[in-house]
Amino acid sequence: MTPPLVLLHPLGVDHHFWDPIRPYFQPAVVTPDLDGSTVEEMADAVLAGLSTPVDVTGVSLGGLVAQVIAARRPDLVRRLVLADTVAVYPEAMRTMWRERASLVRREGLTPILAPTEALWFPSAVPPPVRARLRSLLSAGDPERYARACEALAVADTTATAAALTMPVLLACGQDDAPPFRQAVGWFGVTLPDATVAWLPGGHGTAFEHPDEFAEAVSAFLY
Repeated sequence: MTPPLVLLHPLGVDHHFWDPIRPYFQPAVVTPDLDGSTVEEMADAVLAGLSTPVDVTGVSLGGLVAQVIAARRPDLVRRLVLADTVAVYPEAMRTMWRERASLVRREGLTPILAPTEALWFPSAVPPPVRARLRSLLSAGDPERYARACEALAVADTTATAAALTMPVLLACGQDDAPPFRQAVGWFGVTLPDATVAWLPGGHGTAFEHPDEFAEAVSAFLY
């Protein structure tokens, strides 16, 4: 029997991020909302709901959480998909995350809409795609977003990456920002069993191109 698939969303959105992708993997799909002050806290919350082996797919923030889950309970993770994620952010981005946490606590989520769009969509996208992202981001909670930023600022899974011995798919938008594209190379030489899939788009490839993303994940898992 095919194990359930756990889908872990990126920063600033919730389980609705997966709405276009979930139908590809029904009925056994789990889409928890991530919340916590560290990626370890988020991983523990997800693990608390697992009792049998699963496949795990995480995008960006979700990819860091997925790494922690797989390192802590390799017996529960059959296959792992790490999409548009890193093991640790460069210092400049760690500083940026701390500054962004302070910003949203002062001014709310409006100031992060434009920079998020710029990262996710480095080229033009259809207006409905952009509008859906803005809707998801605007519906979020500023404090939850700030906690997630602080979690990203301190996250570092480099010490445990080599212990991820299950098959891993490294999926990344071909136009994603340099830290995420470079992380694919780092993971590729660090993980014992890694496969790479370059997908269209930028950091928001799973959001902008759900069909291509789902097809790549499905081909790897099944």
